[in-house]
Amino acid sequence: MMKFAPLGHSETVSKKIRFGTSKGKALIAASVLGLMMAACTTTPTGPTYPEGPIVTENPVNIPQIPEETSPEEDGAADEEIVTEEETNLEGPYFNNRKGLTLPHMAGRDIKRLALLLPFSASSDRLREEAESMMKAAELSVFERNEADILLISLDTGGTAQGARSATQAAIKAGADVILGPILADSVTASAREASRTGTPVLAFSTDQTVAGNGAYLLSFPPEAEVERIVDYTMQNGTRRFAYLGPDTAYGRRVRAAYEKAIKARDGEITASETYNGRDISVMQEPAQRLAAFHRDYERRAKTSSVPTPMAFEAIILPEGGTALRSLAPLLPFYDVDPADVQFLGTGLWNNEDTVREPALSGGIFAGADPEAQRHFKDSYDRAYGEDQSRLASLAYDAVAIGAFVADGDPKQRRARLEDPQGFYGVDGAVRFGPDGRPDRGLAVYQIQRGRFTIIEPAPTQIGSGPS
Repeated sequence: MMKFAPLGHSETVSKKIRFGTSKGKALIAASVLGLMMAACTTTPTGPTYPEGPIVTENPVNIPQIPEETSPEEDGAADEEIVTEEETNLEGPYFNNRKGLTLPHMAGRDIKRLALLLPFSASSDRLREEAESMMKAAELSVFERNEADILLISLDTGGTAQGARSATQAAIKAGADVILGPILADSVTASAREASRTGTPVLAFSTDQTVAGNGAYLLSFPPEAEVERIVDYTMQNGTRRFAYLGPDTAYGRRVRAAYEKAIKARDGEITASETYNGRDISVMQEPAQRLAAFHRDYERRAKTSSVPTPMAFEAIILPEGGTALRSLAPLLPFYDVDPADVQFLGTGLWNNEDTVREPALSGGIFAGADPEAQRHFKDSYDRAYGEDQSRLASLAYDAVAIGAFVADGDPKQRRARLEDPQGFYGVDGAVRFGPDGRPDRGLAVYQIQRGRFTIIEPAPTQIGSGPS
């Protein structure tokens, strides 16, 4: 049975956050504020169990919550909400002891978790992502042993202003921890608002520049993937590297992380080429230049009495999907043999279409350990009869981490998030530093015979090395 707790903590602590037990006893409210508004329809959207939870179909979108407006003044249904007695606390943590409570949860030691997602974003992809993440969060509550989590789902609309308003609503509802948002500018807005009360934000953005100020990123930033794959490659003797990728925000982040990781380990980047666009026509010339550079070094080695090192022994291709399958074949076409040069990737490679490209056979990239994810994927499929979205597992883990962080002295919540022993969940091991950036334990995958094969497993504890 999978557990989720700070690694190395006692069994007493780890029992507080456990997956896969007592589904029928779990309670959830996927929008407390939804119970306050007559316009919100309450219908089950998740799995149905005996004594099932109260779940609202659509999370509440509140464009703005004035500072002076209380839940009662905003039309709250008094008979459906129980307000706890406020406990006097020093510091900014006033919101964490006076919150909205459902009648059947009165008297419990409630962990109030606010889930901020772009349910009404203009992007279809974002709306679908939000729906799947909400389902995953509900599933995480159902599989928790204790019936003590109040999940408050709020709509950010996919904007910074929406995130700010949703954060205000979450704090007024007594949220102990805020889960989300996804988009970088929304995280910044939410963290700024949450910092007024010292409420930690466990967000899903991969943009590490928005971490800090009480915002912790539960994500897979490309920087972590790049560092892992460079470390593995250099441990196996590679010293000379090349870069071929898009001149986009993502490509520039990968390139900067790539250069930093290689230089930190006394390696060398000998060549770098970029292109604008995702069509094969813009990729051809940069690929051809790299290939010519590589051939020139080979000629020198053959004509010199002292062997000249290869121009590069490994090259990273930070693309995915159709763009990757257009880019990768160009290198062997221009005589860069994947048998001689190690092709490297990022998390964008983690797509079943990738293994169908012959030029990528033998290529390697870093990603989460699939063994840790198997329980979640199976449970999600059984509950909803569909595949989860790319970020759904993050929401599942966020509920478990948030419940642990909310359980204890409110003044120690950030310290609990920054526990150096970290956490272990369906996405593997992760820990957070004071800067809010995630330190991930990643496995190394290789494409072998048309499938992804783990050639070095992920560590089960950060800093412990592969296990």
